[in-house]
Amino acid sequence: MHIPSLVALGAVLTTVVKAFTPLNITALSTRDGYSVIECWQLTSVPVEARAALNYAVGGDLTRAEWSIIQPRTTVGEAWAPAVQLTVILNGLIRITSPAPPRNASQATPSLSPPGGSSGDEASTRPAQRTAYIQPGTVSSSLVIAADLKNASVHAGHFTEFPGDEPTVLVQVPFAGNAAPEHVVLGEGPCERGSWGAAMGGGI
Repeated sequence: MHIPSLVALGAVLTTVVKAFTPLNITALSTRDGYSVIECWQLTSVPVEARAALNYAVGGDLTRAEWSIIQPRTTVGEAWAPAVQLTVILNGLIRITSPAPPRNASQATPSLSPPGGSSGDEASTRPAQRTAYIQPGTVSSSLVIAADLKNASVHAGHFTEFPGDEPTVLVQVPFAGNAAPEHVVLGEGPCERGSWGAAMGGGI
């Protein structure tokens, strides 16, 4: 086969998709010193190859970790150890963000109304929102954790593993703590079809 033919074949096998469904991922981010849950739409344009749509998720990745958490484990307030992509393979994660005030009970937090808590903090503390991360769809099984402790100085997120089975995670940090390029579609977790008006759908 001549080289031009090989080039042409490669062009057929690997093509940029012009009409595609954007990739939406639930993310833990920081706003005004508080961890918040947002829905991010990655700017990545998929490439069709190997009979699949292939999305680039950020830049370089480092040292993937396989984590197993026992059922009904409550971690409490936490922060992202690094900007990382987490994929859940089994079990259930419940994330509430921002975490309740540190002098509150470490039991499962109840949602606060928009505007947050009382006192001086009420004007800046974001409303609590909850995300459930579990196997199933892209929207439900992925989360980008980017709320580093040196940024979320007032409150992190509250993490629980309330399921009856062990939760199995694969966690992959982004090199240099560089989050993938994205557009913030709104507050709260991504749900299939819930942000369709922003940029034409999402998975």
